[in-house]
Amino acid sequence: MRIRDIFLNRSARYGTHMLITVLIVLGILALIGAISVRHHLRFDLTKTKRHSLSDETIKVLNSVNKEVNAIAFYQENSGGEGELKDFLKLYKYKNPKFNYRFIDPDRNPTLAKKYGITDYGTTIFESGKNETRVSWGREEQITNAILKVIREGKKVVYFLKGHGENDIAIFAKEGYSQAKKALEGQNYEVKELVLLRADSIPEDASALIISGPKKELMESEMKLIKGYIEKGGSLLFLIDPLTVPGLTSFLEEYNLKLRDDIVVDTMSQLFGGDYLIPIVGQYEPHSITRSFNVTTFFPFTRSIEIIKKAKAGITAEPLANTNKESWGETDRKMLEKEGKAKFDSGKDTRGPLTIAAVVTIQMGEKKNEKGGGKNSKMAVFGDSDFANNSYLNILGNRDLFLNTLNWMAEEEGLISIRPKDTDYNPVILSRAMGKVIFFVPVVIIPAMILLAGIVVLSVKRWKK
Repeated sequence: MRIRDIFLNRSARYGTHMLITVLIVLGILALIGAISVRHHLRFDLTKTKRHSLSDETIKVLNSVNKEVNAIAFYQENSGGEGELKDFLKLYKYKNPKFNYRFIDPDRNPTLAKKYGITDYGTTIFESGKNETRVSWGREEQITNAILKVIREGKKVVYFLKGHGENDIAIFAKEGYSQAKKALEGQNYEVKELVLLRADSIPEDASALIISGPKKELMESEMKLIKGYIEKGGSLLFLIDPLTVPGLTSFLEEYNLKLRDDIVVDTMSQLFGGDYLIPIVGQYEPHSITRSFNVTTFFPFTRSIEIIKKAKAGITAEPLANTNKESWGETDRKMLEKEGKAKFDSGKDTRGPLTIAAVVTIQMGEKKNEKGGGKNSKMAVFGDSDFANNSYLNILGNRDLFLNTLNWMAEEEGLISIRPKDTDYNPVILSRAMGKVIFFVPVVIIPAMILLAGIVVLSVKRWKK
């Protein structure tokens, strides 16, 4: 009986310990569950953070202080709504004031008719009386749609016309129709302006763009532009090499000098490009280029010099620079006739070279002073082709163009987010490594197995 009692006592103690352990584990799991409900944590382990929102989007969502509703019209079980649903979940997670639902227009034709839905994949965004829609939305479209509905009215951007500028109505490669579309996608109203027919630049102009003029502006037009600057207006100059010297002298008043050169970049040839299309990856700290780490291309560009003797109230800063292997070529004849370029230390300027710069002009501290207390902003690029239909959507060109306009129009909340790339990590093998990978599994390993078999058979025969 003693042995049995001891055994039973041990079993009871063991059972008690097990019960306590189980209860503790269950308690810990319950506590973790309760914490996870109140503090929902997500982890994105993908290299390119494909399942996370960008910092820009999070900033926008943090500023949303009223209800925003999204209604996505997708055919049920079509499979096309999966990516959008994943994105909208992230938006809802970051801000509870954002709500969404999916509607099958075939099952709810009344609601589809109310919103004028004619195609699957349309998402309506609403806030108060404001409404906008996107088709097959990605992060950039969704975020900018939210910005559109929480803001009142549209800002107007004007393109100067009448001097051979790039045309926003032309769809050919040299046109600016894609630039217009990109601006409209960010809730701007885009118009053309002929200054010779105007007494002043319209009051509703948030920015005036002068893109690639081939002919000089008239003196009367320059006076209107100066008046616009004095009222706190914003200007974007995209001035190609070897054109409009009149604008060159005008910009010198604002501490910028457009050099009479063409930038040559030998590094671009290493990447299979043209040496007259500089690759730019160096950006100065500025709100335009904040968190901007994308390469841009500037075909046939001139360089810009920041005049060191600054004038009072005018701050000129470089924005984008070429690499140190580039230079500003001044021998135009050699480029045109021979298609060659050679650095001449006596005439040419060695890189890095500034090819985009920004200027802030203090126009008056008080509203009753000239300029109404509003600073004038100016951005100058030594090239207009980087934003045409051929180059706008290459790498970071579109983002840089839009970010510059948003800065000038004081709409820095509007963003341009490039789609996150799919993880792609190719294994690049040398010729020698390729031979090793071929011979080891195809020749060496089978040969070793064959040799081992021969040895085993030989040993067995020898033993017999």
